[in-house]
Amino acid sequence: MILVEGGETVVRDAVASDAAGIAAIGRRAFPELHKDVLDESMIELVVAQTYSLAGLRACIDLCARSEGAHFLIAERAGALVGYLHYDSVGPEPELHRIYVDPGQKRAGIGSALLREHHARLPAGGSCILMVFAANQVAINFYRRHGLQVERRVDAVEFYREHAGVDFPPDTPPLPALVLRFTSAAR
Repeated sequence: MILVEGGETVVRDAVASDAAGIAAIGRRAFPELHKDVLDESMIELVVAQTYSLAGLRACIDLCARSEGAHFLIAERAGALVGYLHYDSVGPEPELHRIYVDPGQKRAGIGSALLREHHARLPAGGSCILMVFAANQVAINFYRRHGLQVERRVDAVEFYREHAGVDFPPDTPPLPALVLRFTSAAR
């Protein structure tokens, strides 16, 4: 358990019983953050395929058993207020998702999660993160935390390949960026 942000936020590894709280945040935060980027049917599809309780519990369990993975949660006053999911299962290590309860935004929670994530990466290790090109607020946040734009991608194809989201075949491409973080050699 890691205390950060002046003792107000606790960042720890998620356990299966955290799945309902993670799902609740994801089901609120994902639509709110992407309402100007994705149409409602795409938002519903992503949420349905990535925030089932069984799927989250399996993901938390996989991260707990894997050396190159972690699923972190942030708590304030005992309430789950944010989470971060990272693993090395795909083509390269990837920070899949980081979300904060919409009512707790700009309170240092996302920064606390990223600091703990970065601290857990091996010296000189790196990971990627996909963000929608239109989400300038998120891009600026990640840049402040040392991530650099690496390349442009189609978010629909990236989600299919990296998150297993099954979009309809006629889904139009969505511009996105892959950002990379590389930890300092220790």
